[in-house]
Amino acid sequence: MGKSALVLGATGVVGRELVRELCESPGYDEVEAWVRREIGFCHPKLRVRIIDFEGISDIAPHKFDEIFCALGTTMKQAGSREAFLRVDVDYVYAAAKWGKTAGVRRFVLVSAPGGSEGSPSFYLRAKGQIERRVSKLGFDSLQIVRPLTILGERSDTRLLERLAAAVFKLLPACVFGKFRPLSGTSSVRCERDFWLKIL
Repeated sequence: MGKSALVLGATGVVGRELVRELCESPGYDEVEAWVRREIGFCHPKLRVRIIDFEGISDIAPHKFDEIFCALGTTMKQAGSREAFLRVDVDYVYAAAKWGKTAGVRRFVLVSAPGGSEGSPSFYLRAKGQIERRVSKLGFDSLQIVRPLTILGERSDTRLLERLAAAVFKLLPACVFGKFRPLSGTSSVRCERDFWLKIL
């Protein structure tokens, strides 16, 4: 019997590709995605549930084997630091806490390279904060994935990210290799050994 998985952030580049990977994997019988809007992807294994992320704690417990959280926003989309933290920290933590209460054993968190509460970067401090808070919940298995700069189809334009991507593309692979940009598909498939272990 295959496993069941819950995916948060399925409308993003990594989350969207992850949903596809899970649906295509013979190791999973059930995949559910919690989103704020439709994701435009259908599969017999997939159930899409539109929710209000403000009310995650009110959702009745349902035991999944695993939760994959790729939930996140940008400062431009959020409009303020407070709104950014609401999505990248508060919503993620609420989902993790819900999963722990529901009996989920494995939680996979998509974070960012360099995430640390001691970082001078507000973004990386936020990532470090949520990593620490989720770590304290005591999941049987917690895996934190830190994909590189991600390119892909998005509804918004991320000027600085695209500029950085253009620069990194000009560099040899041996220079700043771990910061080289990936497509959304590549960011999932590039670390294929890792994903195969958890899928």
